[in-house]
Amino acid sequence: MRLAQVDISKVWQLSGENGNGGFSSLSDIVSHLLPNILLLGGIISFVIIIVAGIGMISGAGGGDSHEAESKKQALTYAIIGLVTMFGAYWILQIINFVTHGSLSGLGF
Repeated sequence: MRLAQVDISKVWQLSGENGNGGFSSLSDIVSHLLPNILLLGGIISFVIIIVAGIGMISGAGGGDSHEAESKKQALTYAIIGLVTMFGAYWILQIINFVTHGSLSGLGF
């Protein structure tokens, strides 16, 4: 059973010629993009955490407090973003459980 599907193939020609491949509904687009967006966000957060951590360590002995503060803010924002993405993932898992797997195309 698929709930709340919108057929967008007539408005936006996304299903390709002859109906092979492509996306036939909005849920197909979200199902395709969401895991990739979460993966990309996780990689970006990881890189920012590493760079900010190295910057904080290398600037610990220096007298430039402005640079140390900017690295601390970058680290804080990267961790907040990572926690937000982790929370979004678990919210999707809860929705998937409640809807009895109707979001199974998300690849989780």
